[in-house]
Amino acid sequence: MNQHGIAETTWTLPTPDGLQKRWQYLNERFFSGSLSPIAVQWSSRLTSSVGMFTSHGGPRTCSGQGSRNIRLSLPLFVRLVERTPYAEQELLNTIAHEMIHQWQFDLLKRRPNHGLAFLRKMTEMNRSGELAITAYHSLEQEVMALSRFAWRCTDCGQIYSRQRKTIRPSHHRCGVCRGSLQALVPPLSMVESRPVGTQQHLSDRGHASAPRDRPIREAQQLTLQWK
Repeated sequence: MNQHGIAETTWTLPTPDGLQKRWQYLNERFFSGSLSPIAVQWSSRLTSSVGMFTSHGGPRTCSGQGSRNIRLSLPLFVRLVERTPYAEQELLNTIAHEMIHQWQFDLLKRRPNHGLAFLRKMTEMNRSGELAITAYHSLEQEVMALSRFAWRCTDCGQIYSRQRKTIRPSHHRCGVCRGSLQALVPPLSMVESRPVGTQQHLSDRGHASAPRDRPIREAQQLTLQWK
């Protein structure tokens, strides 16, 4: 039993159907059901970011459900589950983040970015108290655990991980926004990791996100609802 008097349950990674149900809930709750159906999938190959919205074609030429998708990093979430009870909240935040990119792509007809439109939508959704979306994903510890070297864009937050030191910040730029790259601290040099669920992040434009810590009881209820 935990401090809320609720029997402890072990959170498990949702099935593909469970991911789709979470997307459907967020679509109705925050987008009034305006987003078109999209595949939300676990990816065993995605390790540079916890989530990614991808498309085949531009926002004005792309059509059809299969032409774009939301991928979630299976390796990163497996590691996340091992170190925090807030994995469900992180999953919702991640899906919601990628859904804002889908909203930019599908409805605004713009290529996804973390500009003013993204920040306004993020702030609007965070005000509900249900989400704690950030302008860029922050699971540096999980990313670093799966790679020997990693660099993060100082503008958009995109992380690039490599097994060899093949990226030189003085010669390379971010492929997403052309921002500068900064090397992340290697795993062995991390004296103390920041606990997920307690920190507050400030976006590159100065907008503070909502607190990331959510009651364990809420996460358990969501898990039971969507499992």
